[in-house]
Amino acid sequence: MIPTIFSCEHATCAVPEAYKEALSKDMERITSPEGWDLGALNLAQALSMKFRTPLVHCEISRLIIDCHLQESEPTRWSDCSMKLTEAQREKLHERQVVPHLSLLRQRVSNELERNSSVLHVSVHTFDPQLHPDLHVCLLYSEGRVGESSLALQWLQAMQEKLPALTIKGNEVFYPDQIKTLLDILRKERSSAEYQGIELQVSNQMFLEAQPMRWDAFKNGLIDSLRTVLQ
Repeated sequence: MIPTIFSCEHATCAVPEAYKEALSKDMERITSPEGWDLGALNLAQALSMKFRTPLVHCEISRLIIDCHLQESEPTRWSDCSMKLTEAQREKLHERQVVPHLSLLRQRVSNELERNSSVLHVSVHTFDPQLHPDLHVCLLYSEGRVGESSLALQWLQAMQEKLPALTIKGNEVFYPDQIKTLLDILRKERSSAEYQGIELQVSNQMFLEAQPMRWDAFKNGLIDSLRTVLQ
């Protein structure tokens, strides 16, 4: 079985104590779906448990710093985080993004010492109002043969296991040219070694059990991935 690493960059809406006063007027936004991916941590934990691999996740709202975006991306800072000083933002980067990326790199290196390839799944959820005709999406690099082949196999397996859902690949979730942490790791490893896939799931299943129950969805998703990795 291909070894798999699961990460969750938008796991919580937590605000470090040092910044609560400066952001006190923004707490309603920070705790809304704008500030984190509702249900993503629950899903990532389920995947990690079933595939017996430790989860790598961040513990801060993306409205303070978006740990999923590269350092060069100005959009990783929201209008909320721009209320902080430059020194505070630099400290956030050093305390949140640097250790998260370092741990991912270490996990990838450790797996490649024992295996020829590794799959990294970054787990996210989205507001169905943004993608009303979509339930699950895989984002992957079509130019990387190993990665795209694995993603297409997983899409097919999900469509077979979860026929009631609308499942697609590479729908538009980010503005053009936006780069994520997966792009950093792709540059450091060949397509044969590293396959990075972003999993996007509608939070409607987590919040409302529509169009199917959350537990049933998780079971089907896990079964589909297990089919591909065996």
